[in-house]
Amino acid sequence: LLNAWLSKDRTILNVVGLKLASTMNRLNPLDGLRRFSTRLGSAFVDDTEKAVFSIRPSDNVYSFFMFVAPTEHKKEGSSFTSDTIMSYLLVLINTFMQGLLLFAIFNKIVVGNIEWQNGIVKTDGADWGLFESAAGNQSCNDGGSICFVDYNKSFSCAPPSVQLTGRWDELDTNGDGIWTLQEVTDARKVLQCKYAVDPVEVFNVFVNFLKHREDVIWLSPELKKGREIPKPYFTYAAGDIIMCGYRSKDMCPNLLKQGVFHVPLKYKTAPRVGVTIESALDYCYDLLAPGGLCERMLPSTYAVWRTESEEQCMKPKFSKMVYENPGNGIVKSLLEVDYKARINYARSKTTIFKLYKCIIIALWCLTMLVELRDIVRDVTWVLRFPSAASFGDDAVKVHDDAEGNATYTIQGITITHRCLMGLVSISRLMVTCILLFVGVSYLLRQTSYIALIMDAVALGFVMEISRLLYGQVLHSKVREQCESLDVMEVPMYGCEWLNQRPTLVNFIEIFAVAAIVMGIMHFWYRGTVEPLYEAIECACVGKGTHCREADRFSYDFWFNYWKEDVPNIFKAVAEMRKQVEGRNDATSAASTSQLLQKLMHRAKGSAIQHHMRPWP
Repeated sequence: LLNAWLSKDRTILNVVGLKLASTMNRLNPLDGLRRFSTRLGSAFVDDTEKAVFSIRPSDNVYSFFMFVAPTEHKKEGSSFTSDTIMSYLLVLINTFMQGLLLFAIFNKIVVGNIEWQNGIVKTDGADWGLFESAAGNQSCNDGGSICFVDYNKSFSCAPPSVQLTGRWDELDTNGDGIWTLQEVTDARKVLQCKYAVDPVEVFNVFVNFLKHREDVIWLSPELKKGREIPKPYFTYAAGDIIMCGYRSKDMCPNLLKQGVFHVPLKYKTAPRVGVTIESALDYCYDLLAPGGLCERMLPSTYAVWRTESEEQCMKPKFSKMVYENPGNGIVKSLLEVDYKARINYARSKTTIFKLYKCIIIALWCLTMLVELRDIVRDVTWVLRFPSAASFGDDAVKVHDDAEGNATYTIQGITITHRCLMGLVSISRLMVTCILLFVGVSYLLRQTSYIALIMDAVALGFVMEISRLLYGQVLHSKVREQCESLDVMEVPMYGCEWLNQRPTLVNFIEIFAVAAIVMGIMHFWYRGTVEPLYEAIECACVGKGTHCREADRFSYDFWFNYWKEDVPNIFKAVAEMRKQVEGRNDATSAASTSQLLQKLMHRAKGSAIQHHMRPWP
């Protein structure tokens, strides 16, 4: 081409171009694809089989029951022999053993796991009525779970006493800025129904917490008498009571890391916390340690909540962390806590674990599918196999094989045996369906790699009971009698076109099992694992995107509480003290109320007003 171009021989170029065009036409990709499809179609063979079941003996008690009566009748002249009685006994023993093991697995493990889940939070959509009006048709909160779901699907896992710290508008019913004993008594029934705690007890808790801090903050005479709690005092005590919601002293380093004590350490605004890491930890330990201030002063519902939450969160797991004091820069090594329940469910949410669980459950479903196939085959044999009456004495034939061993050919079965086999097949179907349901439920609730595979092995053992009984109980000669049978054929029920293509049926079964397993996993994770994980995370470590306490008592809340609320409280109390000292009780109460009204109508954006507002 280059020489032709250089020599300006246009004729040669034209000839070459025509040749290339002709070649490209012959290599048209569409034509090639058509030829490939034609060749592929001519190579494909629609492989079909006879639409029949091939009935042959299996190594389980059901197969033994199926064939021992006809062969015994031919051999002994009667179907009522010791071998047939043994077949009845083995089927009963197998059903009893499988049923007992399934009951134990379901009742002790599956139901126990459901009770544990419901002890954390209800995941079936039940409304606890915690954030709804207690009037009308709403049922009372029985405190059955440590977490509750509100109207916008957030979780609240704090003890009832802590929940009331954000409900000032429900406590101060007349809006005068003072929560009185009379108000709590009048609203006692409604509040107790709604929060599962006696509000009078909570009122006394606030009073006792404030008395415990009397060396730090001045208390009004009416408060000391337990008659009223002005809002500044309520806000001050709320800090201690909110801390009680963190449950365990192991959480104290976590609180340092989250910045709960950042402001007191840096700005020195809270004498009860101090200015060192050790003093902040002492304050936290004093509240949350066993036998600490929270446990001694809060109502009995707190002790119940604390015990239940520790059980639900399971064992603590510690990891090293380093915290730097924002006030003086001193660094201290501490142990951050996490909990086994949260770790397990976090692992169960990973993609690799989901795939792992899908494979295990799919294999279990395929095992059940094989069992269902055998049941369908046996039922078809019961319904379609010829009657013994049609063959007379030749209903069962016997002949010797090449080695001289007796071989039986069953040509028909009696009505009695047909009915007995039908009953056995129905019971076997029921056990298989229960085993499928219990097995899937059992495997879904597992959150450990090793435990999941061991659970699958345990379920497989339950499935193998019929084979174990057959192999271990029966004598070899008795087994050989039932195993020495010629193959029987029975026409299938259903679509003949599909029955003639068993491989296509296998494809359909595989894709159906895969689709069912993915559907089960999707609804299980969406309806149970996701809300349960969020509830565990909220209850155990106080975190989560849907955790009400994590959102309500965030870093910003504690920053403003220690930086603005607490100093403003001391200012309000100092002003209140000036108004009260030197007056009688009646004048004191009136002055307190007037002062609070004045403080509450300060400019918008006041720290007390803004940060201690009721939860939305």
